[in-house]
Amino acid sequence: MTKPVIGFIGLGLMGGNMVENLQNRGYEPIVLDLNSEAVAAVVARGGSTANSAAELAAASDIVMLCLTTSAVVEALVYGEECILAGIREGAVLVDFGTSIPASTRKIGADLAKKGAGMVDAALGRTPAHAKDGLLNIMAAGDPETFEKVKPVLEEQGENVFHLGPLGAGHTTKLINNF
Repeated sequence: MTKPVIGFIGLGLMGGNMVENLQNRGYEPIVLDLNSEAVAAVVARGGSTANSAAELAAASDIVMLCLTTSAVVEALVYGEECILAGIREGAVLVDFGTSIPASTRKIGADLAKKGAGMVDAALGRTPAHAKDGLLNIMAAGDPETFEKVKPVLEEQGENVFHLGPLGAGHTTKLINNF
């Protein structure tokens, strides 16, 4: 079976290790990040890079975000050369960050208008766990969309939980942080 094409935006401590884990499992991700050294490391291991979020989304079956805030996520989804402009029908956006649930639901509704899905998949554990594919993943979204990305999530996480409708993963993460 062919592995899905993964576009990954956000190569910080957690995201960079998540991408390395995917590459160790045979994926060839397309990445985008402001840190050129982090991008170069992924490319040296066989990945590729995109010039914009729209370009990355257009080339990906699954777009993964590991970003700091809902504001940053929204800027990439709705901004110039954005994910929403490029994402294909049938593709799925997975937000691993700690985002505001209302923002997540809004983005999910806008993606649905383009025929794309969304899963919020907040993370637990450390960057070291990410590198080894041993994260706790608190995912949410409609069951069909979740099942579409579940095999990849299971390569990222030792424990992958489906918690309900879109936004429930981010809600659980916020409660956990509190």
